[in-house]
Amino acid sequence: MKNPFKHKDNSGILISGLLIGAMFAGAITYLFIKKRSEIEEAADELKSHAQDYLKKKEAKLKKHKSDIEDIIEEHK
Repeated sequence: MKNPFKHKDNSGILISGLLIGAMFAGAITYLFIKKRSEIEEAADELKSHAQDYLKKKEAKLKKHKSDIEDIIEEHK
């Protein structure tokens, strides 16, 4: 007859499951940090070139010319 109070020892399975879970968590964390750093590098590069189009426009912009008399007349 089987002893109902004697339980099978499952500690090896529990420990191996925890180790595998810890390895997967570490791998996911590593990949997350690596991807985040790549995204930050790409964002920094885009930020450095964000206003390049304004430099191209500067050559096309013309300075508004007005006389002092015109300015005085506008404010009267």
